[in-house]
Amino acid sequence: MEELLRCIDELACVQCPPWQRTRTQLHISLPRYERSQTVRLARQKDRYVFSSIVARVSDVRENRRALAYRLWRRNALMTLVTFTIDRWDRVIGLIELTVESAHPKEIKFYLETLARECDRLEYILTGADTR
Repeated sequence: MEELLRCIDELACVQCPPWQRTRTQLHISLPRYERSQTVRLARQKDRYVFSSIVARVSDVRENRRALAYRLWRRNALMTLVTFTIDRWDRVIGLIELTVESAHPKEIKFYLETLARECDRLEYILTGADTR
């Protein structure tokens, strides 16, 4: 995990605006839309797991069943980000990559993609920028 955090710190310095990391959370600004997203960083055995909260189920305008169906359909169309509802009733986006193959350019691409896609879904579901 230390190697990932070092890599992210190096990447964060050259971003415009710079990313801000606090322990295992990374705040990514999306300046084009004046929005932002927080990505959580974790390691599970041989994988890095990047996740971001999209919304609380209670903040979504549609019922839980319709939301679950929407996420299922979205997952069928997307190959990189997986959306799910966690045990705390939050919609979250996830990306996993193997530690062995992690390269700084790939890590940067995954982090930016996760932040953008989670922010986009957050806007669609709630109309707000809360994460």
